[in-house]
Amino acid sequence: MTEAARHPDSEPGYYLPEEAQYRLQQLRDHMLFLARLAQPRTLAEEREAAKRVRAGELAVCMELLAEQMDMVLREVSWPAQRQSPYQAQGHSADWEAP
Repeated sequence: MTEAARHPDSEPGYYLPEEAQYRLQQLRDHMLFLARLAQPRTLAEEREAAKRVRAGELAVCMELLAEQMDMVLREVSWPAQRQSPYQAQGHSADWEAP
């Protein structure tokens, strides 16, 4: 087994806590739902003039999506090298967390 396989935190990359990963999956599902909702269901619907969507309704939808994305992005471990919160605060690497 390689050293990196034993210590995945030492590998560079972007890390998301499980809850943030779940939120990101929900956000993707919500966006797919909205895309399906916007698609015409019949040939007649496709030929009709586009349904009117009020700008306020669309704005609320986009704001909610942006809020959800912000919540996920705040959970990403930055920078790409993962470290403990104690190291991020300037403590030495050999200092143990309580």
